[in-house]
Amino acid sequence: LGNTDHYTRKLLSLVKAVVPSMTQRIVDRAMQAHGGLGASQDTFLPVAFVGARSLRWADGPDEVHWRTAGRLELAYQQKDSPLYALGRYEHDKSKPFRAKL
Repeated sequence: LGNTDHYTRKLLSLVKAVVPSMTQRIVDRAMQAHGGLGASQDTFLPVAFVGARSLRWADGPDEVHWRTAGRLELAYQQKDSPLYALGRYEHDKSKPFRAKL
């Protein structure tokens, strides 16, 4: 049931996280640019803003989509990435980093 391709699932999760919030941000900026007219019923902007906000509610929390995309990317990196064979970077703890103020 559903899409089993990990790459497609990752892209869908990213789209579900980014598109609704970006749509709401764009409509909000358009409302700001129109001033008082942006909040009135003379334009479609208030309806678009409510629609974008409703889409964010209906689609679920963005954090769930970010977590799904991150989990799929980490699984890919561990299984298929040639960089995984290099191992983890272990920094030298005997020389702690000190910021020069």
